[in-house]
Amino acid sequence: MAKLRIMNCRLWNLNSELRAPSSEFQRGFTLIEIIIVMVILSIVSAITIKFLVDSLKVYTMSVNQKTLLDEGKLALERMCRDIRDARSIISPAAGGSGNLITFVRTHATAHDGANESITFQLSGGNLEKVKSSPAAVSALAENVSAFTVARETLNDEIRIFLTLSLGSGEIMTLQTKVYPKNLADSLAYKNFFANWREEQSS
Repeated sequence: MAKLRIMNCRLWNLNSELRAPSSEFQRGFTLIEIIIVMVILSIVSAITIKFLVDSLKVYTMSVNQKTLLDEGKLALERMCRDIRDARSIISPAAGGSGNLITFVRTHATAHDGANESITFQLSGGNLEKVKSSPAAVSALAENVSAFTVARETLNDEIRIFLTLSLGSGEIMTLQTKVYPKNLADSLAYKNFFANWREEQSS
């Protein structure tokens, strides 16, 4: 009987310890504490997700702008190389501007013939090179929203403005100027009278 009482006391002591914790760490969380933690975690998660989404948008925008820049620079370089070899410029007229340039090149290259008429123009969203003989059209750049060519009155300087844009909002505007080297005599700057030729490595 004495042993049974000792066991009952021990069980009672164990139950009382479970019911009434002796420290703060042994107590559970209240509903308010759980709600506060959930709210804090939600705020931290929202801030983290927004930071990641914004970082991804900036990265995507940078990649798209770099793509537009590379495409625009390559198109301008190819146009300038051909225009420098121009023997005569048909369009635009001196002092004029337009959305195309037509000229007659002086020397032959691997892709173009001597004395061939070449036109750079905007067709839809593509910048195209149009050759006369043999007749051929090749795309220089895509996603082109604006193409303007202006010709100076006195020195025949050609200024080219090229704008490329994507549907996602990225826009890249480039401009350059080029002097045809093989035009007739000019008082404004020295010409080479069809003797200038750009070396192209194969």
